[in-house]
Amino acid sequence: MKQIQELNTLKENTCKMKHLSQLITHLQQERGLSSGYLGSKGQKFTIQLKEIREKVDQDYKKLSANEQLRDIRNKIDSLNISTMQAFSFYTHTIKKLEKYYFITTSHIDDAYILKQLQAYINLSFMKEALGQIRGSFNGIFTRKSSLDKKLLYNVLHAKGMYDASFERFYTIGAHKYLGELHDITTSAEYKYVENIINKYTLLHLSNPTEEPQKWFHITTNIIDKIAVMEKSYIDMIDSHIQHKAHTIQLQFVTQIAFFIFILFLSLWLGYKLRNDILRSIALLNQYKDAVDRSSIVSKTDKKGQITYANDKFCTISGYNREELIGRPHNIVRHPDMPKLAFKNMWETILAKKPWAGIVKNRTKSGDFYIVEVTINPILNHKGEIEEFIAIRNDITEIITLHEDLEHTQEELIFKMGEIGETRSQETAFHVKRVALYSQLLATLYGLAEEEIKYLTSASPMHDIGKVGISDAILKKPGKLTSQEWIIMKTHTDIGYELFKDSDKPLLKTAAIIANEHHEKYDGSGYPRALKGEDIHIYGRITALADVFDALGSDRCYKKAWSDEKIFKLLKEERGKHFDPKLIDLFFENLDKFLYIRDSFSDKSSYMKEH
Repeated sequence: MKQIQELNTLKENTCKMKHLSQLITHLQQERGLSSGYLGSKGQKFTIQLKEIREKVDQDYKKLSANEQLRDIRNKIDSLNISTMQAFSFYTHTIKKLEKYYFITTSHIDDAYILKQLQAYINLSFMKEALGQIRGSFNGIFTRKSSLDKKLLYNVLHAKGMYDASFERFYTIGAHKYLGELHDITTSAEYKYVENIINKYTLLHLSNPTEEPQKWFHITTNIIDKIAVMEKSYIDMIDSHIQHKAHTIQLQFVTQIAFFIFILFLSLWLGYKLRNDILRSIALLNQYKDAVDRSSIVSKTDKKGQITYANDKFCTISGYNREELIGRPHNIVRHPDMPKLAFKNMWETILAKKPWAGIVKNRTKSGDFYIVEVTINPILNHKGEIEEFIAIRNDITEIITLHEDLEHTQEELIFKMGEIGETRSQETAFHVKRVALYSQLLATLYGLAEEEIKYLTSASPMHDIGKVGISDAILKKPGKLTSQEWIIMKTHTDIGYELFKDSDKPLLKTAAIIANEHHEKYDGSGYPRALKGEDIHIYGRITALADVFDALGSDRCYKKAWSDEKIFKLLKEERGKHFDPKLIDLFFENLDKFLYIRDSFSDKSSYMKEH
């Protein structure tokens, strides 16, 4: 029944996703038309803007009203807002609506449905990225006089998002839709859009000459085709959900029928055996034996002295019954368990209430085991406590597995960092060294143990955004052009976008590091020109660790520096590029950093052995 409810909820969510998809498509058009309207100072797209607003308003009736949208429209109509401000409002609104897609994919156990929903989301992100490109260029082309660099930066950012979503969709998308997408991307219209993007992002044209009406018409045709694919994709997912729900309902009906059969059979047997008291007592004894065989059971008197222990208790604790009976229960107490936990337990059971919790115990040999335990007070006919019975389940393996999973998660994060570095032809040991430098700096700085753990695990992800940078730029052996450098710097935003919406502390840390590890203490860094302690300590630490390692390593565009040259630069950049306190800690503990570098060098014996 729970599965059916979950599938019905998922079906309702996919229905809402269809409405959201249509609303987002119309909002994307309104964003593009508004850019053109503002760029032309109200001379272009007037009629089209009015028509699309009516569609957006109709869509909102199915969801909820948006008062801010009315205010923005009034400012647009009166030309009392910049193109960039209007563009940002629509983009922010669309992103808030798209967050619902991620809510829908949470807690989905069906691997096929989850994969297809992820493909659908990437298709939606492609549509949104093209919508941003359409709107940005519409604002640029309608101005005519000069090139709006902020809007052009939006184009570069959106292109990175589009490429990443496109590649992800091609990895997990259904085969049928890969063919449809291929038809779109090989069309003349698509080539026109690609040429326009390359023309203004790579050729550095300063005076836009394109006809905005033609641009908007062609890009809208492409986006509409993707929107049709998007609708078809969610319909396919919806169909699969309905089929699965129907199958589960049939299974549920079969189970109910079987249950009714068993129920009537039990009633019939109960009627026949109603006078067989001795047999009932025997059955009760069998139930007791079943509990003894399946669980770890013990009983104590009101003072906590053990009065009974079953075989499983003896086996797991390593004590025989003679060693247990008459002894207090703390004979198996592990020193890791705080006294407060047992105080709370006794207060609860002495209040005649059951207590449940997880307890770590110690065996006779000194090993440990972890149990999920429920202690029930047994009351007599007067409501007084006679004894306590404790039923336990051994969860040592589960807890150990959970810890292994945490280590696996950290290892996966590290491997993702290696992938980002490998694309730029850097060694896997670069991320290892950066992680260890960051851990040492964080410890010397005095960060909390948990912060050090997250920083150490997440620092390898500092350059993960480079997966969105083309090889032509990333692996270029010579100096980058100014335009290529602009694109290269977007890797901090790309990395931040990957993790910023996660509620997991480790991934939040990764988002901060990816976004801020190129900020400089004096405010001359990027992407936000943060200054001093406005830069998160994670960013300041990773910046020093990354630069120290990069300067001492060969790259496709430079040779490794000597230690003398590196140390001279770090001292010169104290208070400029780097946090002065971190620089002081670095040189005060220089031998420790050099030890890490030598132990994990690209040519070290450690690497050969591991």
